[in-house]
Amino acid sequence: MPEGGETKANQLINKFVVSLTEGKILGFVTDINVEVEGDQFYFILKMKEIENLGKGQSMFSSEKKMKIRPSEIVNVGPDVIILGDGKVPPLREIERLNQIAEEYNSLMRELEAKEKMIERLKEENFNLTKQVEELQRELRKLQIIKEDFEHLKEQLVRQEGQLEMARDYIRLLEGIRHDMDKLKDDVDKLLQSQLEEVVRAIINEELNARGLKKTSFI
Repeated sequence: MPEGGETKANQLINKFVVSLTEGKILGFVTDINVEVEGDQFYFILKMKEIENLGKGQSMFSSEKKMKIRPSEIVNVGPDVIILGDGKVPPLREIERLNQIAEEYNSLMRELEAKEKMIERLKEENFNLTKQVEELQRELRKLQIIKEDFEHLKEQLVRQEGQLEMARDYIRLLEGIRHDMDKLKDDVDKLLQSQLEEVVRAIINEELNARGLKKTSFI
């Protein structure tokens, strides 16, 4: 390989390739190899092609390889490799080159804007993920509260049933107490009546013993 060929090849990576003769951007160099044929060497450029340039939806598509001679290179800048058979192009091609440069700048601004949008979307997605996790935690809490509520509801139903049974029992006791009060009254009346008869009998016996008249009341 001629001296300086490898160094120059390394300067061609990660740059756009612009053809002055065709008036367009050929692609973006991602890798490069050097091929030697006799006393000549060539650059084999591995490039990504660009679709829809200048239509607001530019993007890289398929890759291709391009073989060029060092003499085809007009200039190598920090961002662009200019091809034109090693000759200075006519004025019309220079104007076209300026237009391509403007399209390139527009493309770079568009890429920067999309990168910013992607970062913003990532941040929004991160925030949304945190919100979803928080909502899931709240949902689990609500599920636990719901289960506790159902348990308490079951207990309340059982307690209501027990309360109704207690009310029935109280009503039964009240009925029994009423019957007991009536029975007590009957017993008191019976005892009072029997006591009066016993006392009357004793008095009458005493009166008979003394020859006095019987009485019908105490």
